[in-house]
Amino acid sequence: MPVVPVYLTHYPNMDTELPFHIKINHLKRDFGSHRHDFLEFSYVIEGRGFEIINGVQHPMEPGTFTLVMPYQFHSIHSEPEHPLRLYNCNFGIHLYNSSEQLPGSVETLGERELLPYVQVPSGEQVKFQEILKELYAEYHGEQIWRHALIKVKLTEILVRFDRLRRSAQLIDTVSEVLKTEGRERGRSNGDIWKAIQYVHEHYREDLTLTGLAQRFGFSVPYLSELFKKTIGQNFVSFVHEVRIRQACGLLIATEMTVLDIALETGYGSYNTFTRIFKESKGMTPAIFRKQNKLQLTDQR
Repeated sequence: MPVVPVYLTHYPNMDTELPFHIKINHLKRDFGSHRHDFLEFSYVIEGRGFEIINGVQHPMEPGTFTLVMPYQFHSIHSEPEHPLRLYNCNFGIHLYNSSEQLPGSVETLGERELLPYVQVPSGEQVKFQEILKELYAEYHGEQIWRHALIKVKLTEILVRFDRLRRSAQLIDTVSEVLKTEGRERGRSNGDIWKAIQYVHEHYREDLTLTGLAQRFGFSVPYLSELFKKTIGQNFVSFVHEVRIRQACGLLIATEMTVLDIALETGYGSYNTFTRIFKESKGMTPAIFRKQNKLQLTDQR
């Protein structure tokens, strides 16, 4: 019987104005197959192993930089004799909006023609580690403008990663991989990420699959197929997930009424919002708020 990958839904600092988290992990055992709706990159400091992303395996060794897109299945396997020590960073799909022409935009990062990993050349590893140390220090510090510097340094590390994987040497390698995997239809991969990011930015609005298909030039059946293939769920479930995610942040971080939060997150009525929230979280919005407020109080 096949093992169903775990779906991870949260990471530290997720429900804040800067949905970003970085830490250093020591993997003494394998991290099983899982997926999540946020982006994740890792950089190997020491140790050896391998990672599997959507069924494709690549080695992990000092200098390996890997980027996992939202909803991709992946697992990490560490050699017992040489356990992996690596930077691991999570950040929200909406950290960069669709108007920013940066490598942080999901339609750029998610281009199918590019591999999700690169082995950073030895001559550039010092620079990568320097940026990551600064990024780590800013995140765990309290200095003024830390959010601005975190985003700048995140952008720099993604730019350097993207430049490396676009090099002629890597493109040649990718062409061999594509021969075995097969190409997707035309521009669909880039535009489905635009559609996904559009939902993250416009979740307050009355979103429909038909309207989205018209906006991005898809037929309704094909867009529905792309959603299921890319994120593993249908369009309606995806929209609810994005809205409930935003609602959780508002319940924890604000004193807005539940009705106001329902309206703010795209639900036309209190009853509809409460029903869908309970189906998603197993409790009412009021109980969710109370429990999480108590946890925050206990942590202070």
